[in-house]
Amino acid sequence: MPVEKLLCKKCGRERAEKEFFKMRDGSRCDLCKECLTLHIDNQDPQTFLWICEKFDIPFIRKKWVELCNKSYEKNPLNFGPMSVIGTYIRTMINMSQYKDFRYSDTDRLNFEDEKLQQEAEARKELLSNDAETIAYVTELEDKLARGEITEAEFRTLNPLLDTDRKPVIPDFIKPLEVNEDEILAQLSKDDRTYLGTKWGLTYKPSEWVRMEDMYNQYAQEYNLNTDRRETLIKMCKTSLKMDQCLDIGDINSLKTLSATWDQLRKSGKFTEAQKTASDSKVLNSIGELAALCEREGGIIPQFESPTEYPKDKVDITINDLKSYTYNLVANELGLGNLIESYIQKLEKAEEERDKEDIAGSFVTSAEDESKNYLTDQEVYEFNDFLEAEVQEDIDNLMRATGDVDGTR
Repeated sequence: MPVEKLLCKKCGRERAEKEFFKMRDGSRCDLCKECLTLHIDNQDPQTFLWICEKFDIPFIRKKWVELCNKSYEKNPLNFGPMSVIGTYIRTMINMSQYKDFRYSDTDRLNFEDEKLQQEAEARKELLSNDAETIAYVTELEDKLARGEITEAEFRTLNPLLDTDRKPVIPDFIKPLEVNEDEILAQLSKDDRTYLGTKWGLTYKPSEWVRMEDMYNQYAQEYNLNTDRRETLIKMCKTSLKMDQCLDIGDINSLKTLSATWDQLRKSGKFTEAQKTASDSKVLNSIGELAALCEREGGIIPQFESPTEYPKDKVDITINDLKSYTYNLVANELGLGNLIESYIQKLEKAEEERDKEDIAGSFVTSAEDESKNYLTDQEVYEFNDFLEAEVQEDIDNLMRATGDVDGTR
């Protein structure tokens, strides 16, 4: 058979009939369970008394606390807006001892419970002054001290102890109220202007302080540019909205905000994996290396010339190469004359070509052509000379650096 569906008055979605609580007359509530319980706080009766009135069931304080304890003991993680109200509605409508009561009976029933509690406390007070009761309790205490009975047995048999089970959760704690005026008074005029401009005037002072604290924590861990600052501001606002949805049990909105939160963190590179990758980034240029050195150790000082004041083997090698090049060109016997002779031949060849250009002839004889180039014998002699000079310089460098056998 097809499942009958109903339309929720709040969210406008069609849901199965079982997703709506049953009213006293057998009809279904016009709000689905999820929407009806959206803002319930199990420890604040003001958040669900209107639901009791809507279903025309009494709010019996003692029974509500009892069901809260059972739900909390069963699974503390699921102790939320929907964990108690459904069971309580069914108990008040279906159980024989409550089904005849209405919401108008709330004050009378709670007054009777309080009266019974006061009478029980009065009886306990009388027992505490009764000689036989005192003697009995004293005997139980002695047995407990001797180990003849257990702590549980002692507490069970002792008439002066409470007969009610201790609640697992606190009995209706009044929600903590933040004094926004006091927080605002602690902020200077400049602080209020700064926070209002940065976060917006629709937020409370306590929310300003919370978002600013989160912003500063991220700013200490990450380098912020303009885009990252804008992304971080949106992250702080999203985090605030997520916690508000958690507090009221708005799971659907929480899922949407969580997806937005993850997307903002990834786009701004605020995730731990991206931070680790950024911290381990390799320096790709001399400019990055210089910036790192200046950031970590200050301005890089100007050192002495490595040529004039060599500090290691690299400096010695550079200095030796410069000396070798100079001596090769300026001081080597025969080499200077050879180079000078070659230069003269080049100049003479250029003069001859100029004369031939003027005469209109571009043809040269084989004899003239041979005069413009070095002979094979001259080339061989020059190469042998260079090899001998290089070998000699290598030997001198090894002796200067102490590497006589050539192992370094």
